[in-house]
Amino acid sequence: MKRRSSNFKVLLISVVMALLFIVVGANVFIVSVLGYHVNSKTNIKEIIEGIHVVDETIVAERGNIVDQNDNIIATNKNAYTLYAIIDENRLNSSKEPAYVVDKEKTAQVISDVIKEDPKEILAILNQKDKSQVEFGLAGKKISLEQKEKIESHNLPGLGFIPVLTRHYPNKNFASSLIGISLFDDELGNLTGRFGIELNYEKYLKGENGHKTYQQDKDGYILPQVEVIEKKAKNGADVKLTLDRTIQESLEDALKRIANDEGVKAKELWGAVMEAKTGKIVAWSDYPNFDPNKLDIKSYENKGSQFTYEPGSTMKTFTVAAAIEEGVYNGKETFDSGPFYVGDKNGVPVRLPSEKNSIATITNAMNIDYGYISYDYGYDMSSNVMIGELLTKKLDPEVFHDYLYKLGFFEFVDTDKIPENEGYDLWNYSLEKITNGFGQGSTVTMLQMLQAYSSLVTDGTMVKPYFVDEIINHDTKEVIYKGKTTAIGKPFKESTALQVRDMMRTVVSKGSATRFDIDEIEVIGKTGTAQMVIDGKYSARQYIFSSALAFPYNEPEYILYYAYTANYGHDINYSARHVNDVVRKVVSTYGLKDEYEETVVEATKVSKLPQLINQDVASVRKSLESKGYKTVVLGDGKTVIDQYPKVNSQILSNELVMLYTNSSTLTVPNMKGWSRKEVNAFSNLVGVNVEIEGSGYVQEQSIPKGKSINKKDLIKVKLK
Repeated sequence: MKRRSSNFKVLLISVVMALLFIVVGANVFIVSVLGYHVNSKTNIKEIIEGIHVVDETIVAERGNIVDQNDNIIATNKNAYTLYAIIDENRLNSSKEPAYVVDKEKTAQVISDVIKEDPKEILAILNQKDKSQVEFGLAGKKISLEQKEKIESHNLPGLGFIPVLTRHYPNKNFASSLIGISLFDDELGNLTGRFGIELNYEKYLKGENGHKTYQQDKDGYILPQVEVIEKKAKNGADVKLTLDRTIQESLEDALKRIANDEGVKAKELWGAVMEAKTGKIVAWSDYPNFDPNKLDIKSYENKGSQFTYEPGSTMKTFTVAAAIEEGVYNGKETFDSGPFYVGDKNGVPVRLPSEKNSIATITNAMNIDYGYISYDYGYDMSSNVMIGELLTKKLDPEVFHDYLYKLGFFEFVDTDKIPENEGYDLWNYSLEKITNGFGQGSTVTMLQMLQAYSSLVTDGTMVKPYFVDEIINHDTKEVIYKGKTTAIGKPFKESTALQVRDMMRTVVSKGSATRFDIDEIEVIGKTGTAQMVIDGKYSARQYIFSSALAFPYNEPEYILYYAYTANYGHDINYSARHVNDVVRKVVSTYGLKDEYEETVVEATKVSKLPQLINQDVASVRKSLESKGYKTVVLGDGKTVIDQYPKVNSQILSNELVMLYTNSSTLTVPNMKGWSRKEVNAFSNLVGVNVEIEGSGYVQEQSIPKGKSINKKDLIKVKLK
């Protein structure tokens, strides 16, 4: 009886356990499959639905690129990519359309903001095989202001994706040197594509961080779960040797030369360098591009990558080599008539007549000066003088060695700047003469700057450089510091001094008097070289160049520029624009000739203070008491914008524009304004101005005092 009772208990326990297992298992099954907890009558699915692990990238801030005065050249900016949902099945939580309903109206609104053809936008919205569309380059990098303008119309179906973009506030500023940076979707950050942006990628890019956490369907981060975070390391700032004031002056001059009816230059390149240090304070070419618009036709940095025959600017080095070798007598005379080139066992000689000659060398425009001194031959840029020098005084092979001492046909190798070496054409007798006046072998502007530094110092040649410092953005620690690099000493100081005296005579009474200005004594040498087109020298296309330095007694700066244009234009036209750059350098750095006690009164310089949000009348009175010319735009009481911008270096007689908080705008009297000032007015108030001619404003289509709006077009003629 006892045994039966025991068996019954075991059976009962087994039945209970089985029932319990079934109940628990069923509950687990219901919870896991149906998301419902039976006992508590809780819908677990509603609680856990949407919970997921998020691994979020923390994008590192790309470092800024700035000039030597910390003015921003390249920085980061938040922007948006515009998209449209065109799937008519898409509804929002209120069951209302979440797609574009009125396509015509939407197309027009988008067109007004991003400045694209409304027909093209409508065509994008009418695509049948897509549920969501974007609007190409014009729809990318939408600014916050543009985004808000579109949103103000409350159009369904439009959305914006936040993106990080690179912003270049000065637009075309040294664009071929700076390059561009674009957002890389795969890498998750901004990436340099060329120029400084690419070459200094490892410093600028920084290191992305990440954050790992759990969140629910509403984006709420679950507090009970640990957040794992690795902070981003921001990129370093790259400070360049460029000076915005000088850079803008050079860029403006090159643009004016290109648009000057008296020149019509096709391509231009130029630079300003500190003679003793090698610091590049301005570096430009034209045409250039606005990196904000990505309208880039060429990645070539013309100053370092374009090789060309330099023309007569090379004569300075030929003469310097002869002086250094002790074979130059500037007072000795020679026959400057046609030079008939002969060949004697591979060595060039001058023949008495054209008979048996291999070529004939003449001076520019075939001028025969008769018997002249070597010094006068240099003053007048005589090709025949160089022929005489290299056949009777200076061994051509010795001169060839000097070309290499001066760094030609080799990489300058500075600051990761992409460059070409140039080509050493030295095979035949004729080439051994023509190279002496800059026809045959090719060079770069970067090499020319380096070579000329040897003659405007004590004979020491310095390497040009562009990067002043690399700075940790967060700690301000200097990671890298640029410095002057001496390459060697091709010439004795006495040689350099003698050459500088000769270069001064070239400007004061020789072939470059167009560069003789009142503000400072300039030394220089000009050059004209035929261009090679399709393997042949062109009869019309030439490269015109000039190497200038100042002040004469102890040069502080070298200005070099070159451009392509048709032969026969008035070279004085281009010089007057470049002289403005020289004046800007003089005034900005307070240069003076050694014997002067004070800087010329007209070139006094100061920094323009912050004028925005100040009373117009008070600002105007203060400026005019200091000698500045002012023009007030609008009849408001408060300054809302200014030209030049705050901290700009300006001359004491420059024009200052004050844009006021006025609802009306009248046309100012622009007579006598420069092209730069007209463009500044246009940018400041947002009115379109069409400029014709060169020089200064003589006529304007809308008279002074007439009211205008931003849709009006003002035409001005410069003479």
